[in-house]
Amino acid sequence: MKSIQAARQGILIHNALTPSQGLYVARGARVLSTSRVTTQASSSNDVQSQEEIAKRARDMRPVSPHLTIYQPQLTWYMSSVHRITGAALAAGLYGGAIAYVLSPYVFGVTMDSASIVSAFGALPAATKFSAKLLLSLPFTFHAFNGMRHLLWDTTRALSLKGVYSTGYTVLVASLVTSGFLASL
Repeated sequence: MKSIQAARQGILIHNALTPSQGLYVARGARVLSTSRVTTQASSSNDVQSQEEIAKRARDMRPVSPHLTIYQPQLTWYMSSVHRITGAALAAGLYGGAIAYVLSPYVFGVTMDSASIVSAFGALPAATKFSAKLLLSLPFTFHAFNGMRHLLWDTTRALSLKGVYSTGYTVLVASLVTSGFLASL
């Protein structure tokens, strides 16, 4: 062990004492250099030109990839719509609860069941169907897609074919169920 260290130290001493040749020129030249490094203040024109150069460089840079360059997939849409429907259902629940509590004080109208039923019953049939469909579609989609996620938690239907077949099943079940609920 000591002989290896002595050999290494000997090589280091030998390298330090050899004339500046080959690989050692740069090290020796830097050590023996007598030139001074001087600094000078930059003018505002230099700063402006540097900013212009940086701006041109940024303008020439390619734009990072965006989702529009990829082919849309069913899995993208299902994931996005699941999150959006979850947020919409939560906002509707909280908004309805807040409106129920504050309506007598803010609007001067009570939101009891009888007034809601009579107001909704006075609407035309097409408007009632559309309103029911608008309310039932996010709920049914979110519920069926949640069941799909529970199926995935059991490690079933995780293949590409299984993911797409369950995705189309969720879409069809959501449309059929929400259509049925809207027709009631």
